[in-house]
This record gives sequence, structure tokens and C-alpha cells, in this order.
Amino acid sequence: MISLFPFTLFCFGAYASVPRSLNFDTAVGPDGPWNALIQAVSWPERNVTLLPSLTKTNLFVHSDACSDLRSACPQSETSLWTGLAGTWSWMNSTLFDASTWDPSLKPLNLSGQASYISDRITLKGPGDGNPYLDFTANAVDQDINVNYPSADAWYTLNTGFFSLYGEEKHIDYVSVNGSDISLNTTLPLAYSQDAIPSSFYGLHLGSASSKTPVPGSLVLGGYDKSRCLTTPIVSDTDTFVLTDINIGVADGASPFPADIRLPVRNLLDSGGSGKLKIYPNPGVPYLYLPSETCNTISEHLPVTFNKTLGLYLWNTSAPSFEDIMTSPSYLSFNFSTDSSTSTVYIPFALLNLTLEWPLVDFPTQFFPCSPYEPSDGRYHLGRAFLQGAFMAQDWKSGKLMLAQAPGPDLADVSLVTISSNDTSVSPMVKAPSWNVTWASKLKALERGTASTPLGGDAATGGASHLSSGSIAGIVVGIVGGLSLLAGLIWAWRRRQKAASIQPDDEKKYSRHWELDESNSGSSSLPSEVWAPGKHGLTMSPVEMDAANINELDGGSMQTDKWNEGRK
Repeated sequence: MISLFPFTLFCFGAYASVPRSLNFDTAVGPDGPWNALIQAVSWPERNVTLLPSLTKTNLFVHSDACSDLRSACPQSETSLWTGLAGTWSWMNSTLFDASTWDPSLKPLNLSGQASYISDRITLKGPGDGNPYLDFTANAVDQDINVNYPSADAWYTLNTGFFSLYGEEKHIDYVSVNGSDISLNTTLPLAYSQDAIPSSFYGLHLGSASSKTPVPGSLVLGGYDKSRCLTTPIVSDTDTFVLTDINIGVADGASPFPADIRLPVRNLLDSGGSGKLKIYPNPGVPYLYLPSETCNTISEHLPVTFNKTLGLYLWNTSAPSFEDIMTSPSYLSFNFSTDSSTSTVYIPFALLNLTLEWPLVDFPTQFFPCSPYEPSDGRYHLGRAFLQGAFMAQDWKSGKLMLAQAPGPDLADVSLVTISSNDTSVSPMVKAPSWNVTWASKLKALERGTASTPLGGDAATGGASHLSSGSIAGIVVGIVGGLSLLAGLIWAWRRRQKAASIQPDDEKKYSRHWELDESNSGSSSLPSEVWAPGKHGLTMSPVEMDAANINELDGGSMQTDKWNEGRK
């Protein structure tokens, strides 16, 4: 077997052993947007777009993948790998099926082909020089597709993966000329060359949404302390035990209907087991949970399930939608180990993601819960979860950590070095609660505000479906109508009193005027008195504000089946 690992150690000296921060400089789709890395690879150096992952090797997307007429690459611009020919091409592997490439990507239901190559990874950042990680193992995507439940829903992968895997130091395969090859995995190689102080990483994916921007953070050999708000829960394996999922609001009035009492607990609904084995995974996009769990959560949200995509689409016209997205309402995840428990809060603002072409013909907002049945017993919490969670892993000790991450109002960067002997992570000193770091974006609703239904029609739902502006307009109309009625009664009584002292001819004139008015077809009296359950107030000459009248139309849940498939 040909091994390049010892050769690498011989060729390169030690670098300054400091944490390395990688650059989240772009955003990708078609189901995010997601913060993504711009990573220097190859020689001569070129940049490729990568998402962090737990795949055993990096994955580069070849430029040919999107030039193929049979492909359907997302519209987001990414930097693709253009190929590497020359001295080391004999080390390339034969093509293999992408569906068998890496178990961490099982939820993506990949199809197509890939191959292994040897290439250089350059870790840039502070320190003495830029560590060159040569002879790293990388997979090259030739035509990999991500597939959804319906055969009509799929897209061609146009963003690769940066491997955070470190359990094994190298991978073995057979090259095109029949040689047995052993190549380095990225994180262990960086540690062996003193490019980083330990085989450790700290990750907070953050949010690429323009409405809720949170820059991503990925540190090798350390972590950014400002991204860790709570004492991490620690697992000695690559999974955690999820014991419950809740819906709640951190501050202010509830944005949910009045019949939903917060917090809503026991949403896990995992077929009676009461707990799930959870695998935090930045390489996949959604919350891959049992269908019972997704359905139970969705019952409390203005969403509609789409069978083609296997996802829940937000009903953006529902009265409660905007309040849910702009208030500190959350979906919380309760984790436990043998010795501790922890809760991570993900605001619903982070769970309002956007589908784009080629999955849909126009941007469509969705809730990223994906019904999933694992073959290995592990359910995945992907990038949607890691937008609001801090994840760290020490491959030497085998410890995996999760903690609460901040929102847009985060503190300044505070890099912490994790040496090869360190086994724990400390949270930020005097860290604020998670909702405080969202104060600039998420505003507490005023208490006492009438709750709105998940969806519905003001024509059938009664006064509870009306907005506060509509109700105010109706009240003003009622007060005005009653005042006008009182005035008419007063005027009538005054005329009656005057009539008692008028001459006979004047009485005839007065009665003639009153008769003409009664037959005119116009009345100042209300034709209908408003009461709960009524939806209009017919009154003249009192005018209601046009904007408030329009609000009486309300909104309704989408009940028509969403246009399935990609045209």
C-alpha cells in the first residue's frame, strides 16, 4: 500500500500552533440560504465553495457537473473545482456510486457518481505562514443529485463539503492503476503538522438570511467563546438523546391562537419511546425527525405539508405568520446524558427558509421538518438547527458538545485555543440569554393583544378574526352612530315641544316636512347593530377608515394542494 502520510510529515516543518478561523464569505441554496465557506485548494491555488460536514473526506464539485445539459444546478453562484491533471492523477480512484459514499449524507438520498483524488488544502488565517495540507483525500462530484420524495423533485449538487471528520487519520482505496492508496483526512493532518493545536473544531453556522443575518463561525483547534452562551452538554459518542421538543415565546404576548397555551410540551411524539437518538450534522439541511413528530409540531403552526418535497410550506398570508416570525417565539430541543440536561432554543425566524429553483418555480418559504426513518437509528439535526446552536467536537477524546448560540446581537470574537490535552469548553463569561441577542430583530408582542388564528376567514370566524385596527374602527362607528341617534331623538323631542305652541298653519308645514323626510329613502339610523358574530356595520353618514375595512377580509390557510413538481 502506498501511504502519503509519513511523507507529508517529512516535507513540512511545524507552524505556529494557533486556532484557525475559516471564512464564511458566501451564501448558497436552493433551500436556505446557508452560510458557506470559500476555501483555497490545489496548486496553483483556486477557491471552491464548501459547506462544513462530517463526511470522511472533502467533496469538490467539478465544473462539468453544472455544464451538463441533464443537470439542474441551483441559481446561487458557487466556485467549482476545475480539475487537476498531472503528476498525481494516477492516484485517482475509479468512479463509485454517490449513494454509498458517506453515511452522514444518507438523508440527502444522493444519486450519481464520484471518485477520490489527492489534492492540497490551504488553511489561511493568523499564524506564521499558511499551512499547506498536501495529499489530503477528497471526493470529486461528477454528477451528484440530491433527491426528494417525488421523482419530479431533485437538484444537482453545486456546493461541496469541507470535512470536519477526525476519527480516522486516513482513508484507503484502490487507484485507477490498481495500486492500494492511503490518503490523509483533513483535520488529523492539520494537527500532525502543527497547523492547529488539536484535532478539535467549534462551529456555529449562523444565518445567511437578509432578515436575520448571523455570520458563521468555524474554528479549527479552538472555538469562538462568543458563540457559546451556555455550558455545553457533552456526549461520549457522536449522538445525543433528545427527550422533548417544545413551542414557546421568550417574552411578551403569544403570537399563537388563544387556544394554544404556551409552552406547548411533549411534541416529540416518537411512537411512545419518549426519546430519540440525535446526530447533529452540518452536512444536511433539515430537521430529520419521525413523521409523527413533524406532524405534531405542524399542528400548532400555519403550515401545509407538501408530499412532492416532503416539507411543510409556510402559509405566509395567515394572520399569525408575521407575529411568529418577528417575535421571540421558539422551537426548543431538550437533550440529556447520564449526568446532565440542556435545552437549545431555535427562534422560528431561523426556521423560515426559502426554496428556490430548481425545486420550485418561484421562491417559497418553508418550515424545515422532514419526515425521516433512519436505517441506523440516528435522526439528524442539520443546518436549520445549527443556525442557532453551537457544536464542538474533540476527536482525541471522542467528546461531542452542544450549547446555545447567539443571534444577530452577538459579542466580539473571542478565540480560545484548545490544546491536545483539553477536554472541556467554557461558555462566554456573563453570557446573555439567547433572546437578548435577538432583541434588535425580534420584538415582544404587547400583552393583551388579541391572539389570531393559525388561518381562517373573517367572514366565518367572528370578531376574534378581526385585527385590532378593524375592531377600533367598528367601535368608533358604534359610538358615532349612538351619538347621532341620541342627537336625532333630542331634535325630535324639541320639535314636538315646539309644535305644541305653533299656530295651525305652521303645524301643517312642519308635518309636511317630516313626511317628506320619512319617504326619502335615506335614514340616519343604523340598519344593523353590530354584535359579536356580526361582520359589518351599515351606518350613514359615519365613515370608517378604508384600511380598516380592508382588514375585515382576514387571511386563510392554504388548502389547495401546492403545485407539485418542478416544471
